[in-house]
Amino acid sequence: MKPLFIANWKMNPRNSKDAFDLAKAVARELEDVEVDVVLCPPFVYVPQLLPSPNVFIGAQDAFWKQEGAYTGEVSPHMLKNLGCSHVILGHSERRKLGETSKMVAKKVQAVLDVSLIPVVCIGESIEQDMNIILKDIKKADVSKIVFVYEPEGAISTEPNGQQASLEQLERALDRMRRLLPKVAPLLYGGSVNSKNIQGFMGKGVQGVLVGAASLHAQEFIRLVKNAILR
Repeated sequence: MKPLFIANWKMNPRNSKDAFDLAKAVARELEDVEVDVVLCPPFVYVPQLLPSPNVFIGAQDAFWKQEGAYTGEVSPHMLKNLGCSHVILGHSERRKLGETSKMVAKKVQAVLDVSLIPVVCIGESIEQDMNIILKDIKKADVSKIVFVYEPEGAISTEPNGQQASLEQLERALDRMRRLLPKVAPLLYGGSVNSKNIQGFMGKGVQGVLVGAASLHAQEFIRLVKNAILR
């Protein structure tokens, strides 16, 4: 697979024009670069952002039902109809709001059911969380899931967020690989920027989940280009 860069815009930017301009700048500058990029804006901006050959549109969450009386929720089926290809699930910021691994497991299955790609964030309880999430997933579907090692203390938008050490990342990837098929892609997420990206890529990840750095077009573009420098 091509290197994969997932931009988690979180609850940003403040208006639809800024969202459109950010997406346009990224797509223009990276159209000839041999990577796959997924832009994950807030739900309200998804309909106005169009995918290009190597820049896709994703979402930051989804519910585990496809329709029904679930006030405030958005289903995977709805996201697919809007042109999304990927869905971030289990982010540490969602878990702080009470989301559990059992809830994430149901969301993963619902996303797979409509042929979207789940991007599943895993923190320090690697074996416990992954076993819960994978328990009822068909073996043939496990390799369709993108897992992200996302240590909670490394989140770029947290006041004291610090990147994981390369040794910490290496140990975590080894633990994750023991539970997955060889072809399953693994990403890193947490305080990634254009200056430290090469170190993370050098540890064998297939890409990264980017937070704060993805909100600045030129920084995100530099990050992607630096990641594939040889």
